[in-house]
Amino acid sequence: MLPNCSVCGLSYFRESGYYVGGMIFTYGLTALVLIAAYLILLFFPDIKSLSENGRIAVWALSAFVLSVLLSRPAYSLWLSFDYWLEPWRVERS
Repeated sequence: MLPNCSVCGLSYFRESGYYVGGMIFTYGLTALVLIAAYLILLFFPDIKSLSENGRIAVWALSAFVLSVLLSRPAYSLWLSFDYWLEPWRVERS
């Protein structure tokens, strides 16, 4: 992630622990997608070629991949949400 916006110079790092909200967004988006996929898959017959451990491994791998893929958009969403609630000034050096 870039430290500042290249256009306006706004710092993306406000304080230590700032992106905990972004992590919560990542967790929520990942859980939302996995729960939706699980509910959709309830309408289809089980895949008999995978064992129970194999299915758990597929779900765990899916959760890991989704969390990695959704982390940047979730952090951007958190940054936008925070800026919308409390706009901050650009610190010119």
